[in-house]
Amino acid sequence: MNILEKLSAINRQLLQTDDMEKVLKGLMDAAIEISQAKNGLLLLKSEGDEGPIPGYSVVVSKNISKNDLEKDDFVVSLSAVKEAMEGGETVVTDNALQDPRFKGSKSVELHHLKSILAVPLKGAKDVLGVFYLDNQLDAGIFSDETVAALKAFADQAALALQKARMIEELKKANSTLSVEVEEEWGKRQQMEREMAENRLKLKHEYGEIVGRSPRMTQVLQLVDKITDSKVPVWIFGESGTGKEAIARALHFNSVRAKHPFVSENCSALPETLLESELFGHKKGSFTHADRDKKGRFEYANKGTVFLDEIADMSANMQAKLLRFLQEGEVRPVGSNDIVKVDVRVISASNKDLQQLVEEGKFREDLFYRLNGITVALPPLRERMEDLPLLIEHFLKKVSERDGSSQALKISPDALRFLMNYPWPGNIRELQNTIETAVLFAEGGVIVPKSFQFKPSVLGRRRGAAGAGSGFRSHPKAPMEPELEKVLLAIRDQGYHKGNAAKVLGISRRNLYTKLEKYGVPFELKDLKVFIDDRFI
Repeated sequence: MNILEKLSAINRQLLQTDDMEKVLKGLMDAAIEISQAKNGLLLLKSEGDEGPIPGYSVVVSKNISKNDLEKDDFVVSLSAVKEAMEGGETVVTDNALQDPRFKGSKSVELHHLKSILAVPLKGAKDVLGVFYLDNQLDAGIFSDETVAALKAFADQAALALQKARMIEELKKANSTLSVEVEEEWGKRQQMEREMAENRLKLKHEYGEIVGRSPRMTQVLQLVDKITDSKVPVWIFGESGTGKEAIARALHFNSVRAKHPFVSENCSALPETLLESELFGHKKGSFTHADRDKKGRFEYANKGTVFLDEIADMSANMQAKLLRFLQEGEVRPVGSNDIVKVDVRVISASNKDLQQLVEEGKFREDLFYRLNGITVALPPLRERMEDLPLLIEHFLKKVSERDGSSQALKISPDALRFLMNYPWPGNIRELQNTIETAVLFAEGGVIVPKSFQFKPSVLGRRRGAAGAGSGFRSHPKAPMEPELEKVLLAIRDQGYHKGNAAKVLGISRRNLYTKLEKYGVPFELKDLKVFIDDRFI
């Protein structure tokens, strides 16, 4: 076999095996065959200091035993090896016993070494290793043609060696990366468990505010930071999103908790009555004012006043509220007396005050007084992953209220209907719906029929005939059995991917892999649409 065929065979071997030891042995065998040497070593650069030459280690030996390598009178010419490594040039001698370069070499003299060849394996930047070849019996076996062939082979061997090392390092890196990915996945799962247990270890408890979605976690983290602040807070959100619950949390977790929390709906009273409610009045100041009355601000001294639907306050009342916020004092209707009070004002609205300011419908100076911090509450349709938790919370409250020993539950089919409904009335609508559905539960379990009182939840308009009259009807494309099984599990678990994975008996990571395989979106909103389009 000529040198080109030998190199081709070595390269094929590199492509076919990931066994580094086998590759190195093949290189050594090829060098022996090309050179016709009796003995051979392949030494490679090493970070260790062990071995006859510090920084290099013997990785393959041919016809030289391990015991010989460990002897003080090493049976190969270390001087030739060192010269090839340090100089990067081939070292060759026809008869080392007569070569002045090896005069005094203990190994040459002791073992009568004659033909010696040391060929460096040159990498891109330095010498990677050395082929050492010798013959004790014959002199002059390494002809110029043989040396040239070995040098060419060594250059190719260096490339092969670099390729093999690159493959090996890549596999190690992939293995390390896989471990790191698994560790990160484990950390993420642990974090999710911790979030579920203590809501990111928030400083305060928020028992009446249910939600573990990212949107609600952000809200509670903000509330946690501003609880003890005196800065006014404006809570912005649709009706029924829980604005008063946030206001109560801000008060009862603060240093003001021992003092009154009072609330007033600014859209529920006409202007004159609202002024009296907030600032108080003197007896006889207007019809039916038959006694002195403290206003909400004075009553809540050192506590908190929650002004709901602040956007509906009249321009005149806006001016009076602004004066109170600036001066911290109230003057009851019909009185000239000034009363100093210390209250924290929390306001709320389902209308965007900033937009009303731009439209000239709300005082800009009052807006900035009220809006020290904005807490924006997401509508329920944007945090549907919290729906199962909210349902469980309301069912528990109903059981406690009614003194029932039976645990109330909701069936997967019923939950699926609730997940498909947009909840325009948000959490308030959900609570009322659940409390009513309990009346129609079957054996303590809410089923789809329990929502007959509310056809819109079942996807039907009032008065529509037939159980499925409100559903879309279109032909369904055939699905892979595996995909259908996964989607049904997610749907039946109320679109909770973690619970679906448990039902399927797979890890959450495996579930995500399957979703990605079939092009299924991960985000809840898109996932619901994807599943509904295939089953409804």
